[in-house]
Amino acid sequence: MMSFKQFSKRIFINFVLIGVISPAFANDQHVKSAQVTQQNIFFDQQHFVSLTFHDVRDDVLKNGDRDPYAISTQNLVQFFEWLKRSDWHPVSLKQILQARQQGQPLPKNAILISFDDGALSHYSRVFPLAKQYKIPVVFALVTSWMNGNTKAIYEAYGQGNQMTWAQVREMHQSGWVEFASHSHNLHQGVLANPQNNQQPAAITRQYLVALKRYETQDEYEQRIIQDLKQSKAILTKEVGEVPLAMVWPYGATNVETEHLAQKAGFALSFSLGADAVNQVKDGTFQRGLAVNNPSAEDLFEQMMDAIQYRDFIRYEPIRALSFDLAEFSSNYQLADQQLGKILDLTSALKSNALILNVVGDQNQDGIYDHAYFPNTALSMSKDVMNRTLWQAKTRIFNRVYARLPYALQEQKPQLAVQLSEQLFKNNSNLDGIILTTEQKLHCAFQVNIQQDCVIQQKRVAQTLMDISQYALTYSNISNPFNLTLQVQLDELADGTIQQFLNQFQSTANIFNFEINSLDHAQDFKKMLQQLDALTASEKAKILVTLTVKSTKTAADWQKIQADFLALQRIGIQKLAIEQYNFNNAAQVQEFLYTPLSLNQSPLTYRNPFIYQTQGKSP
Repeated sequence: MMSFKQFSKRIFINFVLIGVISPAFANDQHVKSAQVTQQNIFFDQQHFVSLTFHDVRDDVLKNGDRDPYAISTQNLVQFFEWLKRSDWHPVSLKQILQARQQGQPLPKNAILISFDDGALSHYSRVFPLAKQYKIPVVFALVTSWMNGNTKAIYEAYGQGNQMTWAQVREMHQSGWVEFASHSHNLHQGVLANPQNNQQPAAITRQYLVALKRYETQDEYEQRIIQDLKQSKAILTKEVGEVPLAMVWPYGATNVETEHLAQKAGFALSFSLGADAVNQVKDGTFQRGLAVNNPSAEDLFEQMMDAIQYRDFIRYEPIRALSFDLAEFSSNYQLADQQLGKILDLTSALKSNALILNVVGDQNQDGIYDHAYFPNTALSMSKDVMNRTLWQAKTRIFNRVYARLPYALQEQKPQLAVQLSEQLFKNNSNLDGIILTTEQKLHCAFQVNIQQDCVIQQKRVAQTLMDISQYALTYSNISNPFNLTLQVQLDELADGTIQQFLNQFQSTANIFNFEINSLDHAQDFKKMLQQLDALTASEKAKILVTLTVKSTKTAADWQKIQADFLALQRIGIQKLAIEQYNFNNAAQVQEFLYTPLSLNQSPLTYRNPFIYQTQGKSP
């Protein structure tokens, strides 16, 4: 059984960490060639890259090791050897703090090296290397583990494989080692919903089973601050120096917890993330996670990938299915069975994103009256959003986006914004919010735009900015987040898509154009022409959603397939279908597998609608 620690970091690997695909390190000549290629200055002296490691062993396998986060002693030695001969310069926490507070420049191509959890190998293997190569290293310690709560660290690294405080003090006295907090007891999962999912303690509103409610804001803040203050006090006492940094377990943190750490007395905050080129003024710094026993060359490639990360994530393809949480039963047991079926179907399709409707209109009167997550504005008909999000991310490694209607703002001032705040508090691992305007912005695609349309666009833009503030506050920093504006297209004047992008470019990351290409074939052709005229970087911001509500025949489905393929031919790589459900899943699998699947091998194709009977197809 995979531990919660392994499970949480596995999610991070699948969603955030850029996979290193360079050839394995074979000999020293490869390292020398890498050194030659990186003599440039990659960023200014107010930036640095950060890498983090865990256990170090002599017997780590390249593939299939029992600990995917371990690195072999040989590979770590080669990396330190390469660092000393390269144009990269390891820095300390003190240097980063001085750069932030006093404006002192960091050395060019600065890199921070850290090791998490306090395994014994940090003393027996890493510490001697830090002294030998004169490389400053940061060790992040879970103080409850150091003080006797050894179950978790023994499960991770084996019994007795833990540093002692005496060893910590010896390391500190060398001058090459700094110690940071990895929390006192937040390196664990806490109950996150009534369905018993365990999620990272630092950013999860804990579900209190006995009280059948979630902890309040005050209870949450008190729990986090108390933990951080306790860890800081223990480190100060045992090490003899006040720790500068909070290194969040699993990289799970947000701006809210960052501020709580500041209240507890931590000057610096570190998460995980592939966007690991940090500016010294950043509130929380991201660290690249070393996995699968990387060679020196692998680690160099990972450092270079971090520099190009934003380009990588911008052009990442999306194949999404929109799903209404109203489809789930209010009975948690039945809802779980339905969720399992949806995840199995999605896994077979090999799409990579789910778009979830998180509010509903029970009597279809145009007034949204319930939600599927805890909130204070609408009734909660069933608490299934968090469970769906977590299962989709951990079971099939899909991105998950929540969709909120702009109509909520007209139903009650700031209602969509208020709900977005409460949605984020309960679901900090969301990959994005999609604000759908339905027909509210039809006017923006007409030849002549009237003043009332200009006012409406400004209101939508303000709503996006307000939602963005909550996204920045509560979303997991280690998890890339996108704010998407969705509009329905059915009448489209020439040149209006470019005009629309220009209008909202500063408030939305992605533009989702929804169209019924069966009923509006001519407008679909116009859309294709206008999208084709965009630049590659503009196309990377476009998500096109085709609605399938009008499909009745195989010919209709084939037309939808052809329309998706036409979008791909002009370079649109973010695609979705509207209203995926149990009733049309078989048709989606049959007709839309080619355009919507990201499966790259026929050997892994699976059709969940072909059942086996006694070893033969029925």
